[in-house]
Amino acid sequence: MPAIEIKFLFEGVIFSSSVFISRISNSLNRYEYSINFLSNYLISKYSEAYFFVFENNKFKPVHAQDEKEQELIKCIQEAILNIPDYIKEKFFSSRETPGKS
Repeated sequence: MPAIEIKFLFEGVIFSSSVFISRISNSLNRYEYSINFLSNYLISKYSEAYFFVFENNKFKPVHAQDEKEQELIKCIQEAILNIPDYIKEKFFSSRETPGKS
């Protein structure tokens, strides 16, 4: 699937990132996300890319160097759960609204 762009608020600034989504398993409700930053600022302070696994309606833990990076990861994950409706229909059709238990 081609990349989609998400926007997220971090440190009072709205950033954009490219996200690639793969559905890995219907039985586990498992998706993988590859996030590539479009911002040189974020790349210089954190990682150029992140890889997230969403399984059984929650994200698997991701190692962060400090609280700021953990906050960044949380902001990105929240943005992923708010992706446009056509992506939700394609990838999340087997469950209710993403982010709601």
